[in-house]
Amino acid sequence: MWKNKHVVIAMIVAPILAVLAWFAVGTLVGEKARVAEPGAAYPLVARSNCRWESGECELVNNDLKMTILPLELGAQYTRLSLDSEFPLTQATFALLMGGNEVVAKAEHDASPDAVAQMTVTIPAFADPEAMLRVAVTVQESLYFAEVPVVFMRPEEPRFTR
Repeated sequence: MWKNKHVVIAMIVAPILAVLAWFAVGTLVGEKARVAEPGAAYPLVARSNCRWESGECELVNNDLKMTILPLELGAQYTRLSLDSEFPLTQATFALLMGGNEVVAKAEHDASPDAVAQMTVTIPAFADPEAMLRVAVTVQESLYFAEVPVVFMRPEEPRFTR
């Protein structure tokens, strides 16, 4: 079988053609990224670090990337920071616990080099099943997401040396 040059050439060419066909189909019928329209609403996708005790939550929609970081975890309140690569116009957070929703508006960070950073203070939560709703306005477009609050508790190191 390996002595037949047609079989050898086919075994080399077939994977190359398969990869080229995969890219060609993606280019021809794949969804194209579009510019966000002013006034339209778009969902943000929560990365995997939002679902476990990572200490941060990344939200993404195409080029728009933002990170939610817990700054202070107090007994009465929790302070969060929202960092983005794009300038944020407005941000609203809502903590959903047991059917009750507490809404808080974010404020721009006071430092001049943090144009795309906002902070918000929400009530402290004890329920690990609580959800955090985020709505952000960037260049007149609305982006929204709903993430679990489990990421706010950074995981303790399990192994010691």
